Amino acid sequence: MTKFRFFIFLSLFFNLLLYPSFERNYFLIGEDEGEGLLIYPRRIKEGPDRNIYVYDQSDAFIKVYSPNGQYLRRIGGRGQGPGEIQRADGANFEFTADGKLYFTEFFGGHKWITVMELTGEYHKVFHLDINVIFGILNSSPLKDGGFLVELWLGPRPERKEDYFLYRYPEALVRVNSEGKIVSEIIKTDYFKTISSVDNGADQWLPFCPVFSWIPLKEDSVIFSDGLSSNFKVYDFEGALIHEIKTMLPEPDKVTGKDLDEWRRMRKKEVRDESWWSRFGRVVERYKKSIYDKKPILSGLSLTHDGNILISSPRREGEKTTYWLIDENGNTLAQIALVSEMLQISKHFIFLRTTDEEGNYQVVCIRRRESESNDLLKLEDMEILR
Repeated sequence: MTKFRFFIFLSLFFNLLLYPSFERNYFLIGEDEGEGLLIYPRRIKEGPDRNIYVYDQSDAFIKVYSPNGQYLRRIGGRGQGPGEIQRADGANFEFTADGKLYFTEFFGGHKWITVMELTGEYHKVFHLDINVIFGILNSSPLKDGGFLVELWLGPRPERKEDYFLYRYPEALVRVNSEGKIVSEIIKTDYFKTISSVDNGADQWLPFCPVFSWIPLKEDSVIFSDGLSSNFKVYDFEGALIHEIKTMLPEPDKVTGKDLDEWRRMRKKEVRDESWWSRFGRVVERYKKSIYDKKPILSGLSLTHDGNILISSPRREGEKTTYWLIDENGNTLAQIALVSEMLQISKHFIFLRTTDEEGNYQVVCIRRRESESNDLLKLEDMEILR
């Protein structure tokens, strides 16, 4: 090595030591062809082993990458048996208190919780003692081996003039280590879909209240239906403890123009003209919204430091607004990004974006400072503009 090259090497080395921001602080994962390629990433989490786990709906695998972005292995995959995912578009995963991975499925999937080792080895299935049709949308593990489970129950169609509206009861329940429901914390019963028939072919209604929740500490949950800037806090028995007041904007009213735009988008999204003619056109009969307000959020998530990350509803062509608040409702940071998904873990901020050709990208940003400071710095990242 020449003296000049040695000097450059030392300069770079000491810059990295003294000024960590000198190093590029993000990387992309899942871009290389092969098993680790990501087509439709739906959930991104940092595991207890510090590896990065991404659920890819395209092939129903949970793909695992090192903290530096190297593909390691995959877990699950499409299939009918234990350790496999039956319904790819309705799966979610999390990690248990003892460091295992588990995944759940929605209507039409397996009616159990599948528990896996982080190595990808099948461990067991956790059967729920429920005798009605159900699907699991979200869940959270408890230290006693049980779970908080968000259940969607079987739909109930009701005739409304010349179409049918479908009710989808939804409940957050606590399940013990034997799979029995020991308490019902929250339950709602909203109309969520519309159809011209009473046996399926239903489509999602616009502006439905949301069902967003996160566990808070050991014995309570935060809940929002998106129709108020205040969040409710319930204990595990379903009793309302208190409300958290925030500085979020209040919801706007639904207008006729909003419904016109929804109908236009529904027609644009449906590519099968025969299906549209037979079933899809029912949306044209939905002239007045049964919900008069637009939800102000699409979801809540709990950060590593116990803060609450809130995401605004996603609208085509618009940025998504994210608010970071503490458990008392104080706003720590607010940012608007061209991103469909954002998660804050111990060592990373994860985002799902799209490239110029519309392909999904998973961006992993290394954490440097506080959650609020790291979040605000995203505005300066060229890849997110």
